[in-house]
Amino acid sequence: MNAKDAAIPRLNDVPVALSRQHVQPSTAINTADYLALAVEENLFPEDLQTCEDFGFTRAFSIENRSKLLGLYIGLIERLDVSPKKVRQWQRDGTLVENIKSAFSILPEGARGGYYPWFLSNQWVLDPTSPRPGDPVDEMILRFWRYVRRRPTTDSPEDIRAEMARWPKEKQACGLLSNLVLSQMHPSPDLDIWVTAGFCACRDEHEESNLAGIYTALFQTCSFDELYHAYDSSTLTSLFDSKGLRKKRETIPHLEEVLKGSPRVFQSVWYLKQFVMAKEEVRPTPSITVDYGFMNCLKNEEETTLLKDLYSQIFALPRVDPMKLHEACIQGKLYDHVRELLKLKKKDQKVLKRLLKNPYPLPDL
Repeated sequence: MNAKDAAIPRLNDVPVALSRQHVQPSTAINTADYLALAVEENLFPEDLQTCEDFGFTRAFSIENRSKLLGLYIGLIERLDVSPKKVRQWQRDGTLVENIKSAFSILPEGARGGYYPWFLSNQWVLDPTSPRPGDPVDEMILRFWRYVRRRPTTDSPEDIRAEMARWPKEKQACGLLSNLVLSQMHPSPDLDIWVTAGFCACRDEHEESNLAGIYTALFQTCSFDELYHAYDSSTLTSLFDSKGLRKKRETIPHLEEVLKGSPRVFQSVWYLKQFVMAKEEVRPTPSITVDYGFMNCLKNEEETTLLKDLYSQIFALPRVDPMKLHEACIQGKLYDHVRELLKLKKKDQKVLKRLLKNPYPLPDL
């Protein structure tokens, strides 16, 4: 994968483990080390402070982030500038000047495609330089051209005012297409992460793939078609009618999620959203009953224990949420969890109590 094709990971508070050649384990890890790891993995940095220090937050769009990553790949791997030196430049406020100096040793025709982009977009790394335009407004205008299917003279403020009058489901479609057309995708903090099917994805890479499938859909359907399919729970049929069946079938359970969207879902998808969201939210009543949170008796320590348990489960490679759902409705959550995870002895007794639910329901 090259930098242009790099996936957009949701920015996590906990960075990935560091064990690569550019990282010095004998010294304290800093944001330049995380940058070096991102360069070696050819993926955007996950650490929030790294994104802030080295321009990824300010770059905002996937296109700009990809080109910025390509610039750092050239700087660190091709020009062999050490993370320690890059860190010093960043701390001294001389990052822009020194990147120019580093690339100037190469012949002009050998500096690659990312350096010319950098010269025209120094504002990404220089907070004192104004952005060429508000990126959020640019997103809205891009989305509005898709809605209208023609160039528009509407201002971002007019667009926002009109969207505010739309029904809830239409606003959801607007947010989805706004993100996807800007080469982004929803995070678990957004309702459309569930209702547009991203909850069915097994990992961040698959979420990016689903965003790509929606991108292909938007190239062949109007916004009104999208809204009608979303509101009538027929998104799967819309994908299929546009020749995207094989692509959407690569994501297990996507069809199962979308067949009830945007109104009816198995509670396991809301559970997954609850434990993966960055924002602190209260569990829905269905989660509380189905997955044991009602047993916590307002005990925050037990709530945290249960939430962490489910976080570990959803982080397992290739875990099947529907098997967790089946164990839930059979009243066998504890047995299923023990098959997936090795529980600490000190937690087994309390988890056995917490993982009880009213299921299976008696036959009527």
